[in-house]
Amino acid sequence: MPAAKSCEGQLRKKTRMPESSNQINLNISDADYPALFQAADSTSRAAERRHLWFTGVILGALVACAALGALAAIFPGSGQKLALASTAGAAVSFVVASIRKALKPEKAWYGGRAVAESSKTMSWRYMTGAEPYPVSLPAAEADSKFVSDLKAMVKDQGQAALALGGEFSDRPQISPRMREVRSSSLAGRRQVYLSARIEDQRHWYGRKARGSERAANWYFVLIQVSQALALAGSVLLLTPLGSRWNLAGVFSSLATALVAWLQVRQHEELAQSYAVAALELGFVEEQAAGVHDEKELAAFVAEAENAISSEHSLWITRHK
Repeated sequence: MPAAKSCEGQLRKKTRMPESSNQINLNISDADYPALFQAADSTSRAAERRHLWFTGVILGALVACAALGALAAIFPGSGQKLALASTAGAAVSFVVASIRKALKPEKAWYGGRAVAESSKTMSWRYMTGAEPYPVSLPAAEADSKFVSDLKAMVKDQGQAALALGGEFSDRPQISPRMREVRSSSLAGRRQVYLSARIEDQRHWYGRKARGSERAANWYFVLIQVSQALALAGSVLLLTPLGSRWNLAGVFSSLATALVAWLQVRQHEELAQSYAVAALELGFVEEQAAGVHDEKELAAFVAEAENAISSEHSLWITRHK
C-alpha cells in the first residue's frame, strides 16, 4: 500500500543513511578480518568437530555394548560372538575416552573461540573508530596499537594460542577492507557497522535460537521414547515369555546417552541465551538513529560490543 511504503521510507531515513550511502559496500567477510581471527576461528571449528566426534563415538559404543550384550542372551547360538562384539564396544569407548582426555580438544575449541571473538570485537572497534582506536589517532599509531593489542590478547590466552595453526600466517592483521571502512565517513562507518555487525549478528542469534529450540524439542521426544521403551522392557522381563529379552538396559543406556549428548550440545540453554542476545541487540540497534557524531558512534559501538561479549562470556563459562 502507498501509505505503508511512505511510512516505511520515513522509518528507514531515521535509522539509515541518506540515499547516497547506497553506494557504500556494506559487506564484511571472514577474509576481511585479521589473520589471527581466521586462524582462531578455523582452529576452534576443527577442535569442536573433534570433540563432538569423540563424544559421539564414546556414547555410541556404550549403547552398542549394551545392545550386543542383550542380544547375546536372546540368541544363545551366537552368544559368544555377540559377547565379543559387546566387549569390543566397551573397549572402543574406553580407548576413545582416553584419547579425548589426552588430546583435550575442548580446550582448543573454547580457547580458539575466545581468541576469535575477542579479535573480532577489537576489529570492529578499530574499523568504526571507537575506543581505544578513535579516528583522531594518526593512522600509523592506530595500526600499531591495534596490532599490539592483538599480541597482548593472544599472550593472555596462554596455552590456547599455541593450538592456532599457521595456515593464515601469510595474511595481514589489518586487511585493506578494514582500512577502507575506518577511512570512510561517520555515516559510512555507522551504516557498515549496523549492516555487517549488528544485523548480521542479530540474525545469526535468531537462527541459532530457533535451531537450538527445535533440536532440544526433538531430543526431549527421543529421550521420552527411550525411557518409555526401557519401562516396557522392564515389564517384559516380568513375563515368562520375555524373561530372556532384557531390553530395559539397552533403552536405558540409549536414554542416558541422549541425555549426555544433550548436555554436551546444551540446546536448551543456547536457545534461551541466543534469544536474549538477539533481543538485546535489537534494542541497541534502535539507538542508531541517535548517532550523529564520533563520540556517539563510539558509545554506540561500545554498548553493542559489550552485549555481544556478554553472550560470548556466558557461553565460555557454561562450557567450562
